Amino acid sequence: MIGPAQRCVLYAACALLSVQAQAGMLNGQIQARLVIMASCQVSSGTGVEDNSLSNLGLLNFGSRGPTWNTPVEALLEGGESNLKVICNPAVRGFSVSIDGGNHGNGTTRQLSNGQQMIPYRLFLDAAGNNSYSIGKQHDFVVASGGHVPIPVYGMVMASPKSLPAGVYRDTLRVTLDW
Repeated sequence: MIGPAQRCVLYAACALLSVQAQAGMLNGQIQARLVIMASCQVSSGTGVEDNSLSNLGLLNFGSRGPTWNTPVEALLEGGESNLKVICNPAVRGFSVSIDGGNHGNGTTRQLSNGQQMIPYRLFLDAAGNNSYSIGKQHDFVVASGGHVPIPVYGMVMASPKSLPAGVYRDTLRVTLDW
């Protein structure tokens, strides 16, 4: 026969057996997203593509004596077509404009040593037939997935007048619109 204490233990054991551990599951979702904008990126020959258009290169006219009899030409350092643009397929074309620089007078770009100015011009071609007029947009067509070269050639005209020694500089701002 089962005594009251044993009966109590038996009831407690049965009660524990009747309570089952309930396993649960909860389902949810995680969403992933990437937005690719209709845009273009610029490469300046360094292999790094950038949207900021910060440092696109140097037009290095080299070193000269106080005079020179023929035009001095320069190309963006790094070789021909160093400046390149790539756009996604949503962009079929873009335009490039170059301002007058820090020392330009509205019609002429000028290198300066802080006291003396030397005028110079920019071109889209080595022959100097197609110029980058100050602020004028030049249109480029985007081929499917390819890099579009943006040629920039510079030319300082002959200077028979003796110029003071020094480093002559200018900074140009380039705008890319698509």
